[in-house]
Amino acid sequence: MTQNTNNIVEKRETAILVFIYNRPDFTIQIFKQLEKLKPAKLYIASDGAKNEKERTIIEESRSIFNTISWECDAKYNYSDRNIGLRKRIVSGIDWAFKEEEQLIILEDDCLPHPDFFPFCEAMLGKYKENERIMTINGCNLNPSISLNNKETYFYSRYANSWGWATWRSAWQHFDSELSGLKNPEMNSILKSHFTSPIRTTLYWKYKLNEVRSNRINSWAFRWMFTLFVNKALAIVPRNNLIRNIGSDSRSTNTKGKLHFMNIPMSGINVTDIVDPADVYPDNIYDSWVENSIYSKSFKFRLNWIIRKIFFQP
Repeated sequence: MTQNTNNIVEKRETAILVFIYNRPDFTIQIFKQLEKLKPAKLYIASDGAKNEKERTIIEESRSIFNTISWECDAKYNYSDRNIGLRKRIVSGIDWAFKEEEQLIILEDDCLPHPDFFPFCEAMLGKYKENERIMTINGCNLNPSISLNNKETYFYSRYANSWGWATWRSAWQHFDSELSGLKNPEMNSILKSHFTSPIRTTLYWKYKLNEVRSNRINSWAFRWMFTLFVNKALAIVPRNNLIRNIGSDSRSTNTKGKLHFMNIPMSGINVTDIVDPADVYPDNIYDSWVENSIYSKSFKFRLNWIIRKIFFQP
């Protein structure tokens, strides 16, 4: 039986951490959304320039957050040198969590719906003591699956970093070096966690070993692995609350046309949130994520080949 919970009545002042870099056109869009929200606490982190040409445009991005006009405790962590996306994200989150118990986190290419912030506030408050929930996704990668759900949100095995929120207590489990891969029981752990255990386990063992050897430079896969090994879950809103706009040549991990980019956003009723009856992952959604984005089913791969051959120039 679902429960109705109103988690918005008590106002919380969760700090927002924003990562900016060399895309002032994106940064200004995020800033305008924050200007409407007027958060009481902001953390702004930025990587340093790779060269002198880039330094000018990075300074342009940083200058946008020098124009905060509302009452706000703003703190800045700007690198003098370029340390790379993975180290910048991880060090920025570590920095903010020295002061905060929970954070809402945005990168400059993740445009939030206004309901994203109160939704995160509500979920952070409700699940603070639930160790099985480690992260709150703002992005629903396929909202058509959950379109007719009565519940406001559901649970997934997959973390998504396109606008998200978490707690210091959860982030403390972050396995930055992927040391858990050395566990001889890892195959069993992964198989017991996934809906398609054999294909999925093989895929993630390969992919995560590539990450550990730095052939894939991803902090997000390391966070995903942290959820896997702890058999933890992410919260996903019924409607998509984040639109990733960063698919141009300046993007590190989202270059080109990805079928799950630029998903339309729509609001949710954050004043009367309907909770799922049980804390259990949505297998239909997770199967779609795995089959369409990660290890990919044979059917998806075949359709992709057909589209490439017959329907794309």
